[in-house]
Amino acid sequence: MKGLETVYRNEVAGRVPVGLYLGNEWVCEFMDVDYVRFHADCQYQQESRLKCNEITEKELGYRFGPMIDFGVIQDASIYGGEAICRDKAFPVLTPVVAEPEEIDALIEKMYKIDPLESGLVPRFFEWREQIKRDYGVDMTYGSATKGCATMMGQILGITNFLTWILTEPERIKRLIDCWYDTVVKYTEAMRRATGFISTGWFGIYSDLSGMISPDIYETFIKEKEKKLYERFAGDDNDKRYYHADYRMLHQLTHMRDIGVNQINIDPYIDCKAILDIMSDVVIFGQIPPTEILLYGTPEQVRQCVKRDIEQAGKNHNLIISTAGGVNPGTSLENLKAIYDAAEEFGYIY
Repeated sequence: MKGLETVYRNEVAGRVPVGLYLGNEWVCEFMDVDYVRFHADCQYQQESRLKCNEITEKELGYRFGPMIDFGVIQDASIYGGEAICRDKAFPVLTPVVAEPEEIDALIEKMYKIDPLESGLVPRFFEWREQIKRDYGVDMTYGSATKGCATMMGQILGITNFLTWILTEPERIKRLIDCWYDTVVKYTEAMRRATGFISTGWFGIYSDLSGMISPDIYETFIKEKEKKLYERFAGDDNDKRYYHADYRMLHQLTHMRDIGVNQINIDPYIDCKAILDIMSDVVIFGQIPPTEILLYGTPEQVRQCVKRDIEQAGKNHNLIISTAGGVNPGTSLENLKAIYDAAEEFGYIY
């Protein structure tokens, strides 16, 4: 998840920091690895990442360490969907239910399960032991979760979720109540089992939040995600991070209301528009990951960084980053342009 392995280049006093996250999507493409094996073989995944590190540390100062990554499906896998991974693609889950009438049985099941024995979690612990043995790294878990809308999309299928939230509102409300209780049980169990120590940072990752209206978000989801922040990042100085790749301008007032103070959202909105609504938020962005960083030129990247610094101003509201993840195929040349532009334009503090 973005934010868990972000490298900050803010060692120079007075400069706007850079925070980049090169996910395993980028690693797989850059290193031309076997996607299926990468997500099934712990040793192969770690060796691929460390070979990538030999290049990125030299070229960018970006370091990869051991990591457990099953794509974006581990949290939702405890609900029972089948994990499928194909060549040149990342793992997905089959929907758990096919008809709305099956939701009640799923809810009943979820209140009975042990999350540590469900889905991909047992494999997580197998990989964790292997990494501890081979690399001396004790992996922890529990600093973030998939958000409600995205989790509903994984459990039900996106089309079904967007339909049933209108046609079966009471069933969806009960499922969302169950989702909240399950997130709490799962997160707290993973924290205990891995020795997690809170850093005062908690993230919610929910691309699908942008696909629903503000009224639907407020009616079904808002209070639950607010409660998650209160439970896991409730102190005044805690960091409450929200990531959503889809268009999010219409949800920013709700993001402010639930206490979000760090945000990484879509490339269709600039820093000024975000700060007009969330004046105190720290923005991870807003370089467009596809149009500019993947397909653009270093000069276009440079101008985006300049724009973001100028719009965010001198109030420490910006960490230079992409609006969403770094796409597979993004060049080292364009990534270097981010750091170069930070050096050129970022000394404003």
